[in-house]
Amino acid sequence: MRTGYRDLTADEVRAFIKSRRQGTYTLLDVRQDWEYEEEHIPGSFHIPLPELSDRLHEIPRDKPAIAYCRSGGRSSAAAAMLRDNKVAEVYNLTDGMSGWRGEAAVGPGSAGLLAFSGDESTAEVVALACRMEVQLGDFYRTMAKTATVDDVRDLLEKLADFEDRHQTWLLTIYQKLTGEALDPALLTASAQDEGAAMLEGGLTAEEFIRRNTPALDTPTGVIEAGMMFEAQALDLYTRYAARSANEASRALLYKMADEEKRHLKALGTLLDKVARKD
Repeated sequence: MRTGYRDLTADEVRAFIKSRRQGTYTLLDVRQDWEYEEEHIPGSFHIPLPELSDRLHEIPRDKPAIAYCRSGGRSSAAAAMLRDNKVAEVYNLTDGMSGWRGEAAVGPGSAGLLAFSGDESTAEVVALACRMEVQLGDFYRTMAKTATVDDVRDLLEKLADFEDRHQTWLLTIYQKLTGEALDPALLTASAQDEGAAMLEGGLTAEEFIRRNTPALDTPTGVIEAGMMFEAQALDLYTRYAARSANEASRALLYKMADEEKRHLKALGTLLDKVARKD
């Protein structure tokens, strides 16, 4: 039977995402709010299936769309609705989150967005991202000081250096885009700023520790925690981009999300090496 959309496995969806830049497709989670908050694929746009018929106008027709739910049932209905609404290419993740076995983000669709109004300039977007990078680097270094296992301490320090390099990349990208250096005053915003207290990805240190108390006890746990932060950042920057009213800022946010995808790949390679050594 012809459905007008194509079913994809989890591996096929991962390949699809890796081969495309952020912002060139829609990843649609049609589960309920509580399901989305527990975990979702980074960069997902969230519309519960019961609301989709009234919100189809929010899905771009000129971009491919992949719908997913828990196990493929609700998303097949969503895919049919997208097809009927003349979305260019429509796909259904047949296994849903149950078969995803990949990077996942947590929290509601509003997580981390208090720091972002949607009207920020390119400079303000970079400054906000840099402050989160600094917070995460400081967090890793603080945890390294209390680590009792040498390999864990070394990995935490390596991840802190990783965040320093990412901040340098952000400042370089900003200078290339604008032809000028970022105003240092934007990087030293008051600590009461919403973004200044957040780690990369929109989580606070307290939220991370609450969710991942034992995560930093082993080398693999440290890398998995780093991957979680990168997945959160990919998710957050994609949601920032969707909310941004500034075209230059939106393009930069999608570029930042693509960079987080590269970071995830690098951490995955590191995890494989550490796991083989163990």
